[in-house]
Amino acid sequence: MKVALMIGAAAVLALPATGLAQDAASVAEAEAVGVGDIIVTARKREESLQTTPLSVSAFSGDALDKAGIEEFSEIASRVPGFTFNPDNVSEPNIFLRGIGTDIESAASSAAIGFFLNDVYLPRAQGTAIELFDLERVEIVRGPQGTLYGKNVVGGAINFITRKPTDEFRAGMEAGIGNYAAFDVKANVAGGIADGLSGSIAATARRRDGFAFNTFTGNDMEDLSAFGVLGQLRYQPSDSLDILLTGDLTRRRAQGKWVDILIPSDHNIPFVNPDRRRGPNNIDGKQDADLGGVHLTADWDTGSGTLTSITAYREGSFVAVNNDAGSFIDFTRLVYGPDGRIDFGAIDRDAFNDDYFVNNKDEKVESFSQELRFNSDFDGPFNFLAGLYYQHEKVKRVENSDYIFVEFFAQGEEIGETRLKSDTWAAFVEGTYDFTETLGLTAGIRYTRDNKRFAVYRETIGDFLGAEFEDENGNFTRSFTASDKQSWDAWTPSVNLHWQPAEDVYLYALVSKGYKSGGWNGENATNPGEARVSYDPEYAWNYEIGAKTMWLDNRLRLNLTGFWTEYKDLQTQQFVIFDPNLPADNVIANAGKARVKGIELETQMVPVDGLTLFANYTYMDAKITGDLISTALQFDTSCFCSVPVPTNLKGNVLRRSPENSFSIGGDLTVPITDRFEGFVRADYSWTDGFFFDNENSDRTAQDSVGVLNGSLGLQTEDGKWTFTLWAKNLTNELYESGKSDVIGSVLVSYAPPRTYGASLKWKY
Repeated sequence: MKVALMIGAAAVLALPATGLAQDAASVAEAEAVGVGDIIVTARKREESLQTTPLSVSAFSGDALDKAGIEEFSEIASRVPGFTFNPDNVSEPNIFLRGIGTDIESAASSAAIGFFLNDVYLPRAQGTAIELFDLERVEIVRGPQGTLYGKNVVGGAINFITRKPTDEFRAGMEAGIGNYAAFDVKANVAGGIADGLSGSIAATARRRDGFAFNTFTGNDMEDLSAFGVLGQLRYQPSDSLDILLTGDLTRRRAQGKWVDILIPSDHNIPFVNPDRRRGPNNIDGKQDADLGGVHLTADWDTGSGTLTSITAYREGSFVAVNNDAGSFIDFTRLVYGPDGRIDFGAIDRDAFNDDYFVNNKDEKVESFSQELRFNSDFDGPFNFLAGLYYQHEKVKRVENSDYIFVEFFAQGEEIGETRLKSDTWAAFVEGTYDFTETLGLTAGIRYTRDNKRFAVYRETIGDFLGAEFEDENGNFTRSFTASDKQSWDAWTPSVNLHWQPAEDVYLYALVSKGYKSGGWNGENATNPGEARVSYDPEYAWNYEIGAKTMWLDNRLRLNLTGFWTEYKDLQTQQFVIFDPNLPADNVIANAGKARVKGIELETQMVPVDGLTLFANYTYMDAKITGDLISTALQFDTSCFCSVPVPTNLKGNVLRRSPENSFSIGGDLTVPITDRFEGFVRADYSWTDGFFFDNENSDRTAQDSVGVLNGSLGLQTEDGKWTFTLWAKNLTNELYESGKSDVIGSVLVSYAPPRTYGASLKWKY
C-alpha cells in the first residue's frame, strides 16, 4: 500500500478520562485554581465541555502518554460502559451503551464510528491505527445522526492530531518492558517558511507474545507495529488555514490465542493445563496496513467559517486463526482412496472435535468530501450547514478449512464478497439563544446510501451448512449472486439547554440515528438467499444532563440520564438449520431493543498537585422485540437432537454490563528545586455481562477489576521524565471473547500483567 505522507503535530494537556485543555499555558493557569476549563469539538465547533449539551468523555494526548496508552483497546477499558474485543484485526467487536458492532460482513455498516480529524475511518481502521502525537481523543455517546459525516447509531470516537505552529517543539521517548517489549517515539514540529509550518512524528514498538504454541515452538499474540504521522499547515493570512495530513500504520502479529475454557465431553482430554500455553496447528496472523491523506481548508469569511475536508483512505487486513484453538495430529489420520479422511477407520475420540482455520483477507478504499459552513453572527441565531459524500469499496475473501470428527465432516469453504457504496448527506443545525442563559439547538440530516453487493461461494468436500443450490434449485458446488439496494433516512435532533447559574449547565436532548442495511451473502447457500437483505437500524435517543462545578472550581460533577429505543437492531446470531451440521452465523434484525442508564463523571483537585477522578455507568439493556434463535434439544420421539426456536425477547443485550466504574488519581510532589516525583493509578471495574443474546451462563463474563499504575521522576520544567509503569497489575485472567461451539466454550483472553520503564525528553 502506498499513501503519500506529509508531516505532523502540537499538543495540549488534560487529565485522565475526563477532559481536554486548550493549551499548555491555559492549563497551567487553570490548574492553579482547580480543575479548569476544557475545550472540545464534539459538535464541530470549539466549546467548553461544561457547556456542551452532549455526553462526552475525553483523553488528552498528555493523559494518554502518562497512562502509557498505545492502543484503542486501552482507552475503551478505562471508559465505563465501553466493551471492546480486538481478537480479530479485521472485525473488532466494539460496544458502547449496549450497542455495537460484531457483524462479520463486507456489506455491514459500523454502529460505532471512528474519525480522524473529522474524517471517517472505514471498517477496522479506527481500532488498528497507531495512537501517538494526538491532541486528544473524544468519545461521544449515543446516536450521532446530524453532524457527523457517517451516520452512526451507537456513538463516535474522534482522534484529533496536534496541529503544527510556528513555535518549534520536539520530543523523543524510549521504553522497555516485560515480554521483551521495546518502543520508541519521536516528533519534531515548527515553522518552515512565512505562513508555513509542519510536523512529523513516528513510533515503532514490538513485544513477544502473551501465549506460546508448543507444537510450532513459537509465540502467539506478539506484536510489531510502526506508524508515522505528518502534517503541513499553510496560513497565508488570518482568514485562511490549510492543513494537509498523512498517516500510515503497519501492524504485524501472530494469531490470537484460543483456549478451551469449558470442554465438551469429547474434548475433555484436549484441555490445556496452562491457559496461555498449548499445541495448535498454526500460529496464525493478525496483520494490518492502513493510511490516508486528508486536506482540510478553513476560510473565515467574516460572517462564519467555510470548511472543506477532502480525504482518501485505504486499508488491508489479514487475519488467519484456528478459531477452535485445537491441535489435530494429521499423521494419525487415515485417508481413503479419494484422499479424504476415512472417519470410520479412525478412533475419533483421539481427536479434538473441531478444527477450523479461518483465513480472512479484506481490502478497503474510500474517498470522502465534506463541505460545511459554521456561522458567526452577532445576534442570537447561528447555524451550521453542510454537504457530505463518501465512496467506499470493500473486497473480502474468507477461506475456511475445517474438520469436524463428530459430524464426519471435512472440507473447505470459500466466500468472496465485494461491496461498492455511495453515501450522500445534507445537514443543517441552528441555535437560537432566547436569553443569555437559555437556548435551543435543532438540526436535521438527510442521508442516502446506495450499495452494490456481489458474492461468490464455493465448497470443497463436505458442506459446512446446507448444500448449495443454483438459481433453479439444483445441487451445485459454487454459485454467484449480486444485488443492489438504496436506503435513506431523515435524522433530526432537538436540544434545549439552560445555564441557570455560572457553574450549572442543564440540557435535554432528543436525537435519531440510522445505520443502513446489508446482506447475509457470506453465509448464503443459494443465490436467492444471498440477495435477501436485512433492514436498516434506527435509534431514538432521549437524554438529559447536568454539568456542574463546585468548591471554587475544584470539583467537576457531570451527570447524564439516557433512554434509547432501537428498531430493527442488527445483530449476529448462531442459528442451527440442520442438526447434523454446525450452527451458521447469520445477521438478523431484532424487532426492538431498549437501553437506558445513568452516567456520572467527576474530577476533583482537593489540593494543588493532586487530581482525583471517579466515573460510573449504570445500564439496563434489553431486547424488547422478537429475535429468534435456535438451539439443539433432545427429542424423545425420535431419540435425536432437533433444532428448537427460541424467542429472545426480554433478554439482556450482549456485552452490556449493568454497572461499571473507573477511579484514579494523579499526585505530583516537589522533591528538590529541580525534580518532582509523581504517582498515578487507575482502577476499572466491570460488572458481569453476556457475550451472546441468548444469555447463556456458559458464555457469561464474570465481573472483573483491572488496576494500572505508574510512578516516576521529572524535571521541574517537564523536559525530562522517567516512568516506571504497570498494566493489569494484579494479573487478572479474564476473557475478551467467548463462544459456545459444539458443546465447548472457546475463549480468548485480555492481556496479562505488563510492566516496564520509559524515558522521555521534550523541548
